[in-house]
Amino acid sequence: MPDSIAAPIDFSVSAPGLAPLLLALGRAWRWLLLATLSGAALMSLALHVVPPQFTTTMVVGPTGRSGPAAMGPRTPALTPAAGRNIAEQGTADELVSDFARYLALLTSVPVAEKLVGDPAIMREIFRTAWDEEAGQWRPPTGLIARFGRGLRWLAGHQTWAPPDAADLARHLKRQLAIESVSGGPLRRLVYRHEKRDFAMLLLTRLHAATEAHLREEAVRRVKAEMGHVGRRLEGLSNMENYRALSALLGEQERLLLMLDVGLPYAADALEAPSSLSLADWPNPILLVPAGAVGGLFLALFGIGAYHGWRRG
Repeated sequence: MPDSIAAPIDFSVSAPGLAPLLLALGRAWRWLLLATLSGAALMSLALHVVPPQFTTTMVVGPTGRSGPAAMGPRTPALTPAAGRNIAEQGTADELVSDFARYLALLTSVPVAEKLVGDPAIMREIFRTAWDEEAGQWRPPTGLIARFGRGLRWLAGHQTWAPPDAADLARHLKRQLAIESVSGGPLRRLVYRHEKRDFAMLLLTRLHAATEAHLREEAVRRVKAEMGHVGRRLEGLSNMENYRALSALLGEQERLLLMLDVGLPYAADALEAPSSLSLADWPNPILLVPAGAVGGLFLALFGIGAYHGWRRG
């Protein structure tokens, strides 16, 4: 038998290859186990520091134009005599649908102004600045908030102000995510909060406030047009123009009547706000094993580095 086959493998530190490293890992199994358990324990402690939150979702989409469940056209079909475009349509990039306006207004100040007067929303979102016993707003008592007020004081600025619509809009911009559903026109609204019921309440009222804002703007425009057409009809003597403006006024009245029905105007809530019964963020089922694996890899790297240093 050749000597190269019969000779035993040398597992000493001076032997080349992976055998010495594997032998070192085998001898350090206690350290590997300790690092794995330590990684899992540290991740568990970190999860205790971060409050668990519920992920609440709501699926919305543009209202249909046809079918029994549709809202119908946004504007009435005008007669040929009155069907002239009043304003230039512009390029495709300049055309914005009501649903696109809805998505843009979800985190806007005008919609936030409708929610500022809701104590259930404001006191929960800005609970660190609400004094339950005194029943009034106060500066937050956290360390970071105190530090920020101190810097403002040093700069000669106003140190604090009660939360308003701009603060609420800023919170929504940070916390509300709008995701595309399967690449189509539907959108999924995602909001996380420590209280499951509050997260669903916020999405419900935010959707209603945005819809109400767009509907009120549409009613305001229609009423302004109706008032202008009505005033022009009073002094109009040309019968052809009188009939054309009367037809336009009738179409606007029908549109105003449809707006008062209360059906969805810009966005349909295809799925009402929903959330799991258990908090799902951060997810301990994924993060605790990830912490254990991270501790194991860190120990492997340390042992490998030490082995390389010994050989070098």
